Amino acid sequence: MSLTRSIVAFNTATASENKIHADDVASRFGFTGGLVPGVDVFAYLAHAPVALWGRDWLSQGRMTARFGKPVYDGDEAALTATEEADGSLALGISARGVDCASGTAWRTDDRPIPPLLAEAPLPRPEDRPPASPQSLPVGRVLGTLKEIYFADVGLSHLQNTREEPELFDGGDIANPAYMLRRANYVLAQSVRLGPWIHLESDVRLHGLIRDGELMETRGVVAENLEKNGHLIVTLDFTVNSRERLAMSGRHWAIYEPRQVREKG
Repeated sequence: MSLTRSIVAFNTATASENKIHADDVASRFGFTGGLVPGVDVFAYLAHAPVALWGRDWLSQGRMTARFGKPVYDGDEAALTATEEADGSLALGISARGVDCASGTAWRTDDRPIPPLLAEAPLPRPEDRPPASPQSLPVGRVLGTLKEIYFADVGLSHLQNTREEPELFDGGDIANPAYMLRRANYVLAQSVRLGPWIHLESDVRLHGLIRDGELMETRGVVAENLEKNGHLIVTLDFTVNSRERLAMSGRHWAIYEPRQVREKG
């Protein structure tokens, strides 16, 4: 079992508060343009298990993704998925002749389903503290994001991430990458960030969220460390609709790149 697919990448975050997605700021970090968000590259990778295994994967599967090199707006990105001996899928995204992202997908995950994480209020935007080891200590409960999932917004996300809408009933079902993006949001809405970079995610899927349903995203800081001069935060997160868990996982991000610290 294998799959290949060509995707013309699209930078959905040019207007984001995270200026690593803007050409002028990204160039100061050594990139040739604004980065396509990691959660969107996750969407490119996640096409394979849905297309090959069907909708059951959305309620019981698992996927990891690591983002090693940037994908830029307009890149012709190539998705590859190859079945391994253990039945998992080895996933990859390449662009410009280099490997940009890799991952693994499993049909099921038999580990116990985790509990919902704790809730906390989101601060007002102007009250967010700057991201730091002090404001992101291990164990900190981040603000809970509460929203309604709407199919028209979900369809727009599918189109922007070059996904096939029929796999998600035209947007009626929330794409895993749509839910994963909320892990970014609970971080960015809890602390004030400069340019920052999504590194990796490990996601489990537990159920569907459909048009009109409440969607809550909760996060807790699992680790905060310095590596190669970068400050990196690790989040545990859950996405649920009322008491029904839809997604859980772990999310890694450079919240203060080395270049920012060196200038400071």
